[in-house]
Amino acid sequence: MHIKIKTLIFCLLAVSSLYAQKAKIEYLPDLPYDKYEIQNKKDTLTFYLSVTASKEKLPLVVYVQGSGKNSLFAMRNGKVVPTNGHSSWYTVAQEKFKVLIIEKPGVKYLQDGSKNFDKKFSLENWSNTITNAINYVLKKEYIDNRKILIAGHSEGGIVVSRVAALMKDTVSHVAILAGEGPSQLYSLYKFAEDGTFFNTEEHNMPLPEQRIDYVKNTWNDILSDPNNTTKNFWGFSYLRWSSMLKTSVIDELEKYNGKILLLQGTADKAVYPESATIAYTTLLSKGKNIRLELINNADHSFNISDQPQTDGWRMVIEKTLQWFNQ
Repeated sequence: MHIKIKTLIFCLLAVSSLYAQKAKIEYLPDLPYDKYEIQNKKDTLTFYLSVTASKEKLPLVVYVQGSGKNSLFAMRNGKVVPTNGHSSWYTVAQEKFKVLIIEKPGVKYLQDGSKNFDKKFSLENWSNTITNAINYVLKKEYIDNRKILIAGHSEGGIVVSRVAALMKDTVSHVAILAGEGPSQLYSLYKFAEDGTFFNTEEHNMPLPEQRIDYVKNTWNDILSDPNNTTKNFWGFSYLRWSSMLKTSVIDELEKYNGKILLLQGTADKAVYPESATIAYTTLLSKGKNIRLELINNADHSFNISDQPQTDGWRMVIEKTLQWFNQ
């Protein structure tokens, strides 16, 4: 009991310290965002809030990107350009919503992840970083805090689910875009089974049983050393894998009572499409306010194979914001 009280006091002091700090705010030329930086002893919290002309309080849309170690912006041909698909959120949102995007722990503006990225990046650290950014914006900026959407794509699905579980009623809406349902282990298993994953000359595992054993053995090795930041699987540390695969979108959203939207492409080769239906039916059975929309023939980025003229990514953002605005 004493330990829990001390932990709570520490967390409250940390939050109070964050609010007491004044962010360094910088306008980004030719980009519709202000950049915020807050220094602490361990890292720099960097996030970006869209600039609007509206003088009214606007609802907040928080977009959480998928896997990767790069900044949300990159320098190309002498020009700063957005990455990770967030520009479409601003384009669709325009003056109706404020858009908040956040750099991952260990990542700075225009830079790839530092050498410390693997040491810092876990579900716990990343979700706490996002929560801190949201809380700062809600306290310091002109936001309609009655309507807050957090939307996550791919890896971002489990992350926004954890943030929703942490922030409870502060978050009114959660959207999961191709972001799993059960643990990501389910997708790894199913894609190993059908040969989508680990079916290369390098892996030399032509049989489904071999590939499934590989997934199982790798996961057991991760569990044997879950906090290791030097061992890697598919380019990410054991710490990252253990923290994210031990839980799931379903597990986290069972703790959340707001509105939930699941969007999933049926031709996704990174997330097993059935995972969205499993999440939908499981959470529906728990009485959650949840909606599922499957996008036929859409891949992981929502490109639609039989509709090449359609911007599938923008389409799902429009669907998400229309749902949020109801």
